Amino acid sequence: MAVGGLALVVGLPWLIWRGPYVLDAKYIDRKALGEGSAALVTGLRTALVAVVAALGAGIALLYTARTYRLTRRGQITERFTKALERLGSSEIYVRIGGILALEQIVRDAPEQAATDAAEVLGHFIRHRAPKARRQSDPDPGGLPSELEADVQAALTALTRAESRTHVDPRQQLDLRGLHLAGAYLKAADLTYADLRMADLTGAHLTGATLTDATLIRTTLTKATLFEAAMTRADLAYATLTAANLRRADLTEAYLLQATLTGAKLGKATLTDANLKGANLTKAALPEATLTGADLSGADLSWAVLTTADLSRAVTTGIVTDKRTKMPEGWAPEA
Repeated sequence: MAVGGLALVVGLPWLIWRGPYVLDAKYIDRKALGEGSAALVTGLRTALVAVVAALGAGIALLYTARTYRLTRRGQITERFTKALERLGSSEIYVRIGGILALEQIVRDAPEQAATDAAEVLGHFIRHRAPKARRQSDPDPGGLPSELEADVQAALTALTRAESRTHVDPRQQLDLRGLHLAGAYLKAADLTYADLRMADLTGAHLTGATLTDATLIRTTLTKATLFEAAMTRADLAYATLTAANLRRADLTEAYLLQATLTGAKLGKATLTDANLKGANLTKAALPEATLTGADLSGADLSWAVLTTADLSRAVTTGIVTDKRTKMPEGWAPEA
């Protein structure tokens, strides 16, 4: 590199001074330089100077860009290290400061650093949030009805729509088996998230995106899922007792034997949804769209489906009682 630089320093002056005589020797009359050929030499020298200047500017720009990348990478590494130190603090406000610092990295660094920061936030949540109680476990009591402030901050940082755009889409958000009761996840991006057997009792998920999310045996009792996008979500055996699902999009959702007792599904979209064996006792579905939905074996006792769209819906073996309100003109399948 040093030898090349020396050659460039020595060669450029020679090229500018002698270059015209080499490049355009046949057009230059050395005896008549004073009359007109001198202008040709001067013009060529000017052009060579311009070319050399442009070349130098390009090289300088490349070096500047490389220096900027290295400096930026070093700054991100330093920020990352400081954020990790804060996460281990015994003081909750210091931990929240570390979480906010990591969130800024997730949003500012559209590189591997963003994915790494998101992974750290995921581990923090899994480490700090209590485990959800399983049905087979004895009731231990004492599980909180809402999240600790630092866990909520990490969950918010990790599920912001603008944050997920910089994270490697192959990195799945893993929240399996966690007790996340009362979580505030309004407009959160939980696309492809794994929430199997998690407890989201009373969670606020208004306008959240749960497209292709896994919610098998998840507890969503009294959760607010107003206008949530849940296309193709897997809610098999999930508990949605008294959940607010008004205007939610459950197109092609899998709700096999899900519990929707007392759920509010007014104007919800359940097109081609699988509701086989689901418990819809006392569920309210006014103006809901159930086009092509499979309701075979579902329990619709005391359910309200007046003005619901059941065109092409499979209703074989459904359970109704005298308090069930079906759409006008509806007749059970033979």
